[in-house]
Amino acid sequence: MTTTVIDAKTHNVIATLPVGTADFSFVQSVAFSHDGKVVYVTNNDDRTVSVIDVKVHSVIATISVGNNPSGISFSPDGKFVYVTNTGDNPGTVSVIDTKTHSVITTILVGGNSPFVVSFSQEEKFAYVTNPESGIVSVIDTKTHSIISSILIDNAPVDVVFSDDGKFAYVTNNDDLGTVSVIDVKSHSIISTISVGNFPLAIALSPKEKLAYTVNNDDLGTVSVIDTKTQSLITSISVGSFPRDVAFSPDGKLIYVTNESGTVSVIDVKTHSVIATIIVGGSPIDVSFNNEGKLAYVTNSGDSTISVIDTKTHSVTSSIIVNTPVAIAFSPDGKLAYVVEGN
Repeated sequence: MTTTVIDAKTHNVIATLPVGTADFSFVQSVAFSHDGKVVYVTNNDDRTVSVIDVKVHSVIATISVGNNPSGISFSPDGKFVYVTNTGDNPGTVSVIDTKTHSVITTILVGGNSPFVVSFSQEEKFAYVTNPESGIVSVIDTKTHSIISSILIDNAPVDVVFSDDGKFAYVTNNDDLGTVSVIDVKSHSIISTISVGNFPLAIALSPKEKLAYTVNNDDLGTVSVIDTKTQSLITSISVGSFPRDVAFSPDGKLIYVTNESGTVSVIDVKTHSVIATIIVGGSPIDVSFNNEGKLAYVTNSGDSTISVIDTKTHSVTSSIIVNTPVAIAFSPDGKLAYVVEGN
């Protein structure tokens, strides 16, 4: 397996780093530390996490975790990394000390196939989705212990917190198509919002008035939720099997990757598609640089990265990268790290 480093100014590959020992990994994730000095990469088939020094583009530590590590997230203070081990049964989360790059504890989450982990901004809690068990596990981040399990039943997949930490939004990836709204104070569901079939990724606007969720079926829709009233306000048609969603840094635009080979550009003010960009095969992840002038899209189907000018909504460059799945920009926007997978 490899991780590719791209210069975001020239769009050239400047380094290709071996990570893990497996020839191929089904799922990988990548995340920068808040100061941008290191990158953590999950090696799904290798039971490890690679730590990369961004200054010299080299692996400085390889950390043994559980089976099939997938989701990864830094705590808001940057002191810890939580890694979901999807292949452990029962499921676990590895807690890594970012100073020593070592696992300090392993948390039994009480569900199977833990997938996404997300921290509240107040640093008190982390929520973990367990799709096979239909629960969201609540972790006290001070003690690194489970304090509650929220029964949802309908394959919870993605979870995001509001900036004030009062609410969490969970997509439930089944044909019923719902988003659960959780009161973080009581760890209880206060609303269940009907959206499209098989909702997958969810993103909150920078101003927090809206949440957008992609509904991963052939109808291809994006649901728009008013986070003040916790209600659906509209549904937008995009390409078939939308996969990921991201807000531009200024919150004015939404980019949605569609597995049909396009990116839909949505005007947040009008909730309408203003452009459809043809990219590579089977686009998965989309990420904006810190200025919002560029967006990178991973095309796993044809092993390319599409570089999009967000002013013209056009592809300006295509970068060859082996089976890219996930991408992250450095905090200063100068580098992009891409991991391969399937």
